[in-house]
Amino acid sequence: MPSPIAHSVSGYAIARGLEFPKVHSVLPLALYAVFVAIAADFDFLPKIVAGINTHRGFTHSLIFALIFSLMVSKLASNRTAIKHLRIFALTLVIYCSHLVLDFFTQGGSGIPLLWPVSDQMFQSAVPLFPAVHHSHGLFNSIHLFFLTFELTYTVLLLWGLSQWKSFRQQQKHKTSRLEQ
Repeated sequence: MPSPIAHSVSGYAIARGLEFPKVHSVLPLALYAVFVAIAADFDFLPKIVAGINTHRGFTHSLIFALIFSLMVSKLASNRTAIKHLRIFALTLVIYCSHLVLDFFTQGGSGIPLLWPVSDQMFQSAVPLFPAVHHSHGLFNSIHLFFLTFELTYTVLLLWGLSQWKSFRQQQKHKTSRLEQ
């Protein structure tokens, strides 16, 4: 599965790529995007607290993405002048980016996208992210491939974001020149 780094960078890139303003004056967009992007993995907390493994459970479903996005965006929109629907859409897209990344990860049993309607687990036949081998411990050399992949993904995604922003600036500049 992608680490919190890949999820965070993906959420950040989506939020920045959509050129969305600050969600709250105290809570910048980057922090909001990172929180939303990794929120699905808070399902590891029951394992720490009670020894119950719920990772990649109901928090990795589309219905939970909708419920979470409605609740969090409502809270965020109460603290800002930005319309609730805009924040909801942004939140849903970022949350779903987590599901997409996990869907395209090698190994594991997949994610329950259609929970509670179905218990079927979904996983891409063509994985884009390498598997993480948690059983080998945190500092095992087997993780070098995974870390190298994620760092490469991060660099490429942020580079792509900068190229997108540059392209958008050029388009705005051309449009403003044509309007004059």
